Amino acid sequence: MPIVIPDKLPARTVLEEENIFVLRHNQAVRQDIRPLRIAILNLMPDKITTETQLLRLLGNTPIQVEVTLLHPKLMIRSTPKRTFGLILQAL
Repeated sequence: MPIVIPDKLPARTVLEEENIFVLRHNQAVRQDIRPLRIAILNLMPDKITTETQLLRLLGNTPIQVEVTLLHPKLMIRSTPKRTFGLILQAL
């Protein structure tokens, strides 16, 4: 089933190239399916790779999943500022 993630999330492009069914929020709203809503707080140093891996696994579930990515107010030192900027823009 599809996963619903923000349009500007860097992982979206990778998942679409791998033929994982990624649904835009405006498309998901029009469907008559209640998705499972999951919030993820990614504390790993390589955020984009980790989020891609998590979303890939969730995309292989038999139910529609709507993912919300949480982010801490303080920037983690091991995370490059560029990565955090891409993630925050997606939210």
